[in-house]
Amino acid sequence: MNIQENLILVKNQDQTEKIKYCKRSNGKWRVTYDSGKAYDYNDQNVVWYRNAKSIEPDTKIVYVDNQPISGIFQILDFGEYTRLIFNNGFQKIYTSSVLRIEETSLNADAATCFDYLKELAEHVSVDDDGKGSFLGKQYSGISAISPHSVLAAYLEGRSLEGDKNEPQVIFPFGFNLSQKSATETAMIEPLCVIEGPPGTGKTQTILNIIANAIMNGKTVAIVSNNNSATANVLEKLEKYEVGFIAAYLGSKKNRERFFEEQKTEYPEMSDWKLTPDDFQSIKRSLGASQLKLNEMLAHKNKQARLKQELSTLKTEMEYFNQYYSDSRLEHLHKNALSRLNSGKILNFLLQYERLIEQGPIPFMRKVYNVFAFGIYHFKFYRYSPETIISDLQKMYYDAKKNELQRNIDDLEKKLDHFNFDVAMNDYSDDSMKLFKAKLADTYGNKDKRTSFSKDVLWKNFDQFINDYQVILSTTHSLRNCAAKNYLFDYVLIDEASQVDVVTGALSLSCARRAVIVGDLKQLPNVVSGEAAEIANRIFSKYNLNPAYNYVDKSLLSSVQTLYKDIPKTLLKEHYRCHPKIIEFCNQKFYNNELIVLKDSEDHDKPMILYKTSKGNHARGNFNQRQIDIIFDEIIPQQNSDNQNRSLGVISPYRQQANELQKVGSQNIEADTVHKYQGRERDVIILSTVSNEIKKNDFVDNPNLINVAVSRAVDQLIVVVAEGSENWKGTNIGDLVKFIQYNNFEVIESKVYSVFDLLYSSYSDKLLEVMKTNKKVSQYDSENLMNIVIKKVLSREEFQNLRYVLHQPLRMLIKDTEHLTDAERKYAMNVLTHTDFVIFNKLDKMPILVVEVDGHAYHADKPVQLKRDKMKDEILAKHGIPIIRMKTTGSNEESKLYDKLVELV
Repeated sequence: MNIQENLILVKNQDQTEKIKYCKRSNGKWRVTYDSGKAYDYNDQNVVWYRNAKSIEPDTKIVYVDNQPISGIFQILDFGEYTRLIFNNGFQKIYTSSVLRIEETSLNADAATCFDYLKELAEHVSVDDDGKGSFLGKQYSGISAISPHSVLAAYLEGRSLEGDKNEPQVIFPFGFNLSQKSATETAMIEPLCVIEGPPGTGKTQTILNIIANAIMNGKTVAIVSNNNSATANVLEKLEKYEVGFIAAYLGSKKNRERFFEEQKTEYPEMSDWKLTPDDFQSIKRSLGASQLKLNEMLAHKNKQARLKQELSTLKTEMEYFNQYYSDSRLEHLHKNALSRLNSGKILNFLLQYERLIEQGPIPFMRKVYNVFAFGIYHFKFYRYSPETIISDLQKMYYDAKKNELQRNIDDLEKKLDHFNFDVAMNDYSDDSMKLFKAKLADTYGNKDKRTSFSKDVLWKNFDQFINDYQVILSTTHSLRNCAAKNYLFDYVLIDEASQVDVVTGALSLSCARRAVIVGDLKQLPNVVSGEAAEIANRIFSKYNLNPAYNYVDKSLLSSVQTLYKDIPKTLLKEHYRCHPKIIEFCNQKFYNNELIVLKDSEDHDKPMILYKTSKGNHARGNFNQRQIDIIFDEIIPQQNSDNQNRSLGVISPYRQQANELQKVGSQNIEADTVHKYQGRERDVIILSTVSNEIKKNDFVDNPNLINVAVSRAVDQLIVVVAEGSENWKGTNIGDLVKFIQYNNFEVIESKVYSVFDLLYSSYSDKLLEVMKTNKKVSQYDSENLMNIVIKKVLSREEFQNLRYVLHQPLRMLIKDTEHLTDAERKYAMNVLTHTDFVIFNKLDKMPILVVEVDGHAYHADKPVQLKRDKMKDEILAKHGIPIIRMKTTGSNEESKLYDKLVELV
């Protein structure tokens, strides 16, 4: 009989093709076979299905017991049963209940985006050994996309539903608060982002996600654009004796090596097994201990923040002490004020300044100060305001320093009392016991491991993935490492800032859930000029969201553009670099969000500048003078000081790196910054090459500078041209300024650096006064200007800038030699202050003074106008730009913006 129209089951066996005809009579079936033989069967032993519904397979994905079936020529739906006819002529009957047939997600919107990616793949891909575009072939093999895949949602720009059931998460590889949050999010969200700045334990987070996925019986693929990232994951799994769960596949070469070298034995797991009672007992214990660990981790982070603040304060104190010494003022005798906390000292300083502006301090105010601040001796007020204010400022620094150290010590005592390190190790050990017990239950009862042939990946992938629950691959090749249309429960895409949207989409096509891991502040994927031109031309043909633009977006930036509210976790805790080294990256690129948990060792100078003498030493992308300095001066000094420290030399340019490699020895690894991403050395020497660097130059790329600096563990040595600190608006210029400021090398300046911590705290107190003193007109105008400045400085191009209020002019002007007597007297008056100082936060040097000319204070007041003119001239003589804003003016925001663009 025609199998496309009939399905006849005889005693539950499909006999359709063998039957010539059949007839039912007298409660029995008479079945005549093609052989001519006829048999009678009881009614219940023969079932005849007719009128099959034919389903077009080209737009369908078929799963049997959740495993994809490919190569289907025809689908015949008989209701309770479904017949699949394959391209090779083989056909098989399935109970419809075990079969899942999905409609492809390539609808109108998704198809347009998919066609765009497919066309791109033909033009931007590497050649596959002369057989055409590698990616093009990958896309040509995609005829349907599962609606349950992340790619389906990505192509449509559609959001995905998260899992409301939050499983208990374990951390066998250790954790901190950010890693905990990232792992928990990955377990419940179908699409999420983990931002991993340098040295923040990204691989550790990936390992914990793997462990939790397997604890829940899920499959995992780890992919990256390069083999080193996935090899690092495998290395860590092997370190903990669990590498046998992972198959290191990817390229054809890697796949062949894996199947040639696959192990046929499981590790010994008898010691890993736990009784059900022990398993549940440990699980309960972990849940209870995690609450206390969370509290202690918060203490640890707070302590690290305080250490960062203390280090910054100590540096600023050095500069303040220089100012204090330069002032040559009489100093206060020790008094009750020195016992106040820093907050109260600032309160008194602010109150005192307001009072002396109005004349002699009233008697009743002095009486109030006895009770409020403990000033019992009225002879205190005989000191000059300059002396009192300077000493109050010094007291603030001393008090703040002591408070920070006390808080650090208190937290240390709490951590020691809790025995933090031991508790963390115990927690990780118990988590690992549960993980290994799960593996022992899965694998431990098997005698010998199956030795698979390489065709198992498409012939019997369900058996392979049951044995290797973790697949490691490149983004390009993941689809070659699994059955067609197979969906991994989790796909983790590492180094996603270097993954383009074409290859990234291939990985998403294999993902039921996707975790996008990367850092937009590190190096992006590189698109050549020719490829960019082709890609832009193709993109212009399709009316698509800019999120899919191949030239402008990596996979990481694409999903963040497409999904504005995507669950995102920043890994904040940093472990690699000396605190001073990573502090540059933290301030410059990460908005001070990183928490430095690496202990600061007593290093004389963790960051060093070597400046080449003036002259045109660079020839294109090569600088012999810098090479000479590195090998004749820097490295010999390093060798004499430190015998056992690893050393790397990096440069933005390949030509310079090649020359460095020629001169260097085997013990010194020289390479480009791009090649060093993901690596580290105890000492890094950065050769900047160029004689002069301008904004937007290749060598000054912020991602490149971020990666270069953060490769150094203990010491960063930067080789630059003379005058580099004057390279306006450049990242290298800012790096030079940062190093000079922290090494106290700002010697010849006519001005003081801004006392950031002092006057930031002062500004906060002053703003509180402004909000509660509505009757004071200048406060009204300054309050409005404060809002304008804050708004302008929130723009990305001004991320290096901060501002303070009311820093005295005498604390900006260092050199008074060129001032007239009247100017000197006015500038050194302790009550002469700036309204706002905008400064570079990396070296604290003033960029712009903003003065607010309130109408009531400045209109028709010759004395005030004369003072304004004098202040302008004093600042001009010291090279500090000033802009005056009138409260009756308009477009103040755009004026300030334009002025800052001009200056930076």
